[in-house]
Amino acid sequence: MESSSFNTLFKTGIIGFTSECYAIIFDLRWMILLAFVLILTDFWFGISASRAKKIEIRKSRAGRRTLNKIIDYLCYILLGAVIGKAIGEPYGLNSITVSITVMVLCYCFEIDSIYNHICTLHGVEKKYSIWSIFWKLITFKFKAVGEAFQDMKNQSKEYKSNNNNNNEDTL
Repeated sequence: MESSSFNTLFKTGIIGFTSECYAIIFDLRWMILLAFVLILTDFWFGISASRAKKIEIRKSRAGRRTLNKIIDYLCYILLGAVIGKAIGEPYGLNSITVSITVMVLCYCFEIDSIYNHICTLHGVEKKYSIWSIFWKLITFKFKAVGEAFQDMKNQSKEYKSNNNNNNEDTL
């Protein structure tokens, strides 16, 4: 008798949990589509850049890396959703917003890769990465944050230079 009620309760909990996961994935369907578009774009420009450099293209490696990226991005979406549910909701943040934030950070890697391939195709030496542009936007928007990080960087340099001068025998 107890086993039957436990099984019913367990199945009900799993169904509720699964339906909530489906709802989150449905809400993030455009982020998932964007991930596929970015992955395919990186694949296309990566092959084009390899041809421009006259590098041998191994189809099995390219396919394996592309499939790994697809699985990685699905894991990032779920990780963002779980972080949003577990940490964001208790603090009043929407789980979808937290998931989108995690995804945008992950998309910056892909966009940087695409940008690098396009620069290679056009013979442009890459001057900035997406991360440096992103950092400049953050420090421009929040001057106090940028100044705080700059101050921390200067303090770290001073500390290292003072310690190296005082302790020349240390590794």
